[in-house]
Amino acid sequence: MKTKRFLSLLLALVMSLSLTAPAFAAEPDDGDEGIMPLAQLYNDDYISAESGYYRPSFTTTPGAGKYLRVWFRNKGTEPVVVTLLDSTNKYLTSKTFNPGTSEETFLYIIPTPNKACTFYLTFESNGPSGEQITGQAAAAQYTYNPGN
Repeated sequence: MKTKRFLSLLLALVMSLSLTAPAFAAEPDDGDEGIMPLAQLYNDDYISAESGYYRPSFTTTPGAGKYLRVWFRNKGTEPVVVTLLDSTNKYLTSKTFNPGTSEETFLYIIPTPNKACTFYLTFESNGPSGEQITGQAAAAQYTYNPGN
């Protein structure tokens, strides 16, 4: 009887110790490791502005990647053209976002990713009434092409 108790205790101890190897093998939890985008540069959860008057700016982080991705969720009833401009107001790229679409984006390759660059976004209503623009927008910088 004592042998059965001893074997049961020994088996429980061996099973408990077998769980320690995977626990020690785990890497420490680094909150920033592996998260993309590396730098979220701009975020606005509630845009409500007249067409052409809302012009947020943001600056890239040197060395944080050469890809800039811009999101816009159009919550209005007319198409909205989102345009990316550089610090000299030079047109870089744009995209038309239709009403009710989500997860719509466009990508821009930053020509000088190792220095800080300032960008502007403009939002223009592309419908017949030129109504108020409502939606959400964000921009992030990536080290790899997030479209692939």
